[in-house]
Amino acid sequence: MTSRRSRTPGGSWASRRAALAGVAAVVLSTAATGCTAAGEAGSATDVAHSSASTAGSDAAPGPGGTLKVLVAGDVATWDPQLMYVGPEAFFAQRVFARGLTAYGTGEHQRDVVPDLATDTGTPKDGARTWTFTLREGLKWQDGSPITCEDVRHGIARTFDRRTHVGGTNYASFLLDIPTRVTAEGLEKPVYQGPGDKDHQKDFDQAVACSGRTITFHLRDAEPDFPQVVALPEFAPRKASSDRKDDKTSYDVMSSGPYRLEQPWKPGEGGTFVRNTNWDPRTDPVREAYPDRIEVTAGLGESTVIQRLLNQSDDDTNAVSWVQASPTLRNQAGTDLQARLTFPYTGSVDYLALNMRSKVMSNPAVRKAFSLATNRATYVTANGGEGAGTPTWSILSPAVDPSTVEVPSGAKVDGDPEQARRVLDQAGVKTPVKVRVVYARSVLGDKAYASLAAGWERAGFDVQLTGVPPEEYYETIERKTSGSSFDVFRGVWTPDWPSASGVLPALFDSRINIDSTGPGQDVGYFDDKTVNGLIDKAGGTADPAQREKVWLQADTALRDAGGYVALSATKALYLHGAGVVHYEDHAVGGIVDLATVAVR
Repeated sequence: MTSRRSRTPGGSWASRRAALAGVAAVVLSTAATGCTAAGEAGSATDVAHSSASTAGSDAAPGPGGTLKVLVAGDVATWDPQLMYVGPEAFFAQRVFARGLTAYGTGEHQRDVVPDLATDTGTPKDGARTWTFTLREGLKWQDGSPITCEDVRHGIARTFDRRTHVGGTNYASFLLDIPTRVTAEGLEKPVYQGPGDKDHQKDFDQAVACSGRTITFHLRDAEPDFPQVVALPEFAPRKASSDRKDDKTSYDVMSSGPYRLEQPWKPGEGGTFVRNTNWDPRTDPVREAYPDRIEVTAGLGESTVIQRLLNQSDDDTNAVSWVQASPTLRNQAGTDLQARLTFPYTGSVDYLALNMRSKVMSNPAVRKAFSLATNRATYVTANGGEGAGTPTWSILSPAVDPSTVEVPSGAKVDGDPEQARRVLDQAGVKTPVKVRVVYARSVLGDKAYASLAAGWERAGFDVQLTGVPPEEYYETIERKTSGSSFDVFRGVWTPDWPSASGVLPALFDSRINIDSTGPGQDVGYFDDKTVNGLIDKAGGTADPAQREKVWLQADTALRDAGGYVALSATKALYLHGAGVVHYEDHAVGGIVDLATVAVR
């Protein structure tokens, strides 16, 4: 399982045009596989993505039956505002927590589409103002209408720092609300949630309702705002559903096709049944084929996989987002192979090169180091093809991999001879001592030992430092890390399929580097050209043109030696033979509950 880490960007609000990406979390995967929900790698039609199951995919899906979902460990919360992007959040969004927008299905998985709203929003003022209009006939599970005020209330809850202890916080960065500096020296919005009557007017001006139309006023232009509001943070919330005790985490007031039949039992699970007040005519996304969805929580990962392998009782109709061992792909039996899918997770392993270290401050050294990096052996050491595929760009989960340009002459297994020639031509004395830090694990130790072998053949003297995973990001984000290491290992999954969720968060020094340390820009990358392209992309309204600018920024970043991409990670999922129309969602990263069915 992976963990996500975020760091609130420093600097003034004026410098935080891209700060929304700065709060996206770095993913630390000790086994080089991801379990986050922003699984954007590959297009929905990419054969390598294996999004469609070969088990029962030819059978026409139809309504009825019971789908079982097997969960390893417990579900942390069913509160949309407290959910970070991930399997549980995607499950909720497909089952009971609709948003203004959502991601499509089938060939349109990577496309943001209207959900509760009639369209994906109308921008004004250069994308500083966005309006959405709710569909007619929307109802909560109790039959009451879903209103603009419900959307406002859900967003307002994310400003209450006493209760908003999880989830994303893009609203607090994006909405045009006055700020003040806290006792901790952090700049925060003055508004503090639904109970803050003193600053209610500030929130009302930033998020305004007029009938079924909701208008957002942002601090700065954000052309990707339709993707931002697809996050569970922006889901509506009925104010009467709020409680003052600690039991709200598992309360469900459904706006989608299913409702909880009985209260959720932590560590055990619950059953979702049809919400009779959900009108499919108002929902362009969810087919909602099964009559019931039984979720069993509190299981061990090995138990989940064993149950899916054995298919005893009703587990023939079961799915899970627990990752199976890649070795299953090598086992004989067409029945088993037909029940396996192999999607990209959306995570990309990469190396950040320390621009402030004595050795990596030399462009020739950075180029030679990149040339000598053996991506193929890195993938093999991490479990072979089951770990992922080599990649040249950190944007590969944000764009179709087929569009990522491979550098001229680049070799997937590295080119130590060419790397050594680059060092010789630059007059760099070898061996070049380089200090590499990574998150320690059994597979990680093997993977970095294999990388070190290739670097050493090119003329580097490699010192590897493995840090316990739970201490890794604390270690590399320290102020002293810049003088302690030359190369840092990172893994990243954006919160939505756009480079705006990648480049600013990792390489915009303006929202990362301050007196306390590098933030998520652990390599202290600071380049005016790249920063200028980041700003240009943020101000480009046309999506196709904006994507071109992001690719220009990524190319400039790689040419400057800001990072070395290693692999786009994959996961192996197993499901029961009774599951039909199975698809792993390109953005959700797991089985798409909007379209899956059972026999």
